[in-house]
Amino acid sequence: MKKILGFLFMVMLFAAGCLVYVPNNEANRPPQENSYQGDEGAYGRLDTTYFYEQMQPYGRWVSYPAYGYVWIPGDVGYTWRPYSRGNWAWTDYGWTWVSLERWGWIAYHYGRWGWDRRLGWFWVPDSVWGPAWVAWRWDNVHIGWAPLPPGVNFVPGRGFGRHQWDIPGNYWNFVRGRDFMDRSLDRWILPVERNSTIINRTIINVNINVRDNRVFDDGVDVEHVHRLTNKVVEKYSLKAAPRAGEERIEGRDLVLSKPEIVRNDMAKPKQFVAQDKAAEEIDNVRAGRISRQVPRDDGAALRQAHQQEIKLMQESQDTEVNEIRRKADQEKAKIQNPAEKQRVDTQVRSKIAELKKRHEEEKAAMKERQKVEEAKTKKAPVRKKIDKT
Repeated sequence: MKKILGFLFMVMLFAAGCLVYVPNNEANRPPQENSYQGDEGAYGRLDTTYFYEQMQPYGRWVSYPAYGYVWIPGDVGYTWRPYSRGNWAWTDYGWTWVSLERWGWIAYHYGRWGWDRRLGWFWVPDSVWGPAWVAWRWDNVHIGWAPLPPGVNFVPGRGFGRHQWDIPGNYWNFVRGRDFMDRSLDRWILPVERNSTIINRTIINVNINVRDNRVFDDGVDVEHVHRLTNKVVEKYSLKAAPRAGEERIEGRDLVLSKPEIVRNDMAKPKQFVAQDKAAEEIDNVRAGRISRQVPRDDGAALRQAHQQEIKLMQESQDTEVNEIRRKADQEKAKIQNPAEKQRVDTQVRSKIAELKKRHEEEKAAMKERQKVEEAKTKKAPVRKKIDKT
């Protein structure tokens, strides 16, 4: 009898060990991929491995000794810059970038952008979400923004500390102030040759802080935007997207994905190439960079883009000159002495002459750059798939 009872006891222990607890309605629930809900949601806490998986289809990962693994976007064209294809929205997190690029919900809200002479633009992952990691410049004519470079971490509660920003001129996107609230800002971004002149007339501003446990980007003053655009700057509330990757404006809500990401220094992409190999492959693509050729009928598309650049540059330069004249007229309206008014006129003519000289230099530099790009389309080989292994 004791043997029988002992045998039954062992059977019960074995059965208990094989049982798996299944919560109510969980057994038949489908996998939760692409079902992000809130800051953690169905995914739970993700780590930086998630970035490597999500960004792989849209570019390539490169082993870059200075920053670990960096990502290079594909199919972005000759004059593309980060934070160019999309629009700005004023939200309860400050100025928030709404991207038109499928990978933008990650690359413009986590991490930093850098520039390499041979690789072009590359993205360095980081785990802290922000509405936009950019610096700002503005005056009474233009508004500009530039991606913050890699190597400077944002620490909640301390921010960037007393970091002295030295952001290269080619990082900046400038538009005329009146175009700032357009939903497709890439149509209005000025040729890069304008950047130096505008930078010399503006002051850099990096004002990213933490308020109520959220990263907030003050950026350009909202009232200043209102004056330049002659539009009411509407405020949106951020709302968690039901699925990963979504980013859209819906009524008074800005719907986007912002999962919580945990830094994992051991993570790495499944597919990547060394920096030297990536640079060599990019150099071999005559159109510029990996998969960065313009659409088919390259020449026609490029000529159209160049004509738009010429038009934008001329309008921007004219607006700049008109602003000098407007300020001079305001100053002369307060002056009674004819000799003093003559002095103001002389100063204005000198300023405009100097500015127009810079404008001609900008046009010459743009024309030279456009010639180089046109030559690339004529020599560009048929695009072929590049092995990413």
